[in-house]
Amino acid sequence: MSGANVKPVEEWFENLGQAKETRTKIHFYFQDVLGGESPTVYKVAQSGITATSPTTFGQISMVDDLLTAGPEPDSEVVGRAQGTIGFADLHDTAIHMGLNILFTQGKYKGSTVTVSGRNPIFETDRELAIVGGTGCFRMARGVAISNTHSFNVETNYGVLEYTLYITHY
Repeated sequence: MSGANVKPVEEWFENLGQAKETRTKIHFYFQDVLGGESPTVYKVAQSGITATSPTTFGQISMVDDLLTAGPEPDSEVVGRAQGTIGFADLHDTAIHMGLNILFTQGKYKGSTVTVSGRNPIFETDRELAIVGGTGCFRMARGVAISNTHSFNVETNYGVLEYTLYITHY
């Protein structure tokens, strides 16, 4: 843990009974680079049927996407999305996500929010679970809403819009 505003965990835990729940809404964009010279998504495994599957079933990738305040790649950096995604549906194009949202700037610097769940990538307003967090977001729970802002098929570059609705202490 880092930062002057982060209480030691033991002290925080001892005082949890008197702590007040807080709700926080955060909005940002993933810069999802699937190709080119500096990708941020790397395929690490695939099943025997991935190549013939219409849903890419069985492909697993690691992610380390830049998070920005706006949709432009040169927008203010707020953090990184790091974790694993896997195509997990034989019938629809949907991925299972396990991502840590790491805030690297601003008042949440050093804190994380963990997002997990099924993401049907061609739908709008995709709902994912917030299942935990660290730092400012200890014991986080809530909902993340994801939408594809844009995707360039020629460069394999996507911009994903996320809004987090977090309850925490």
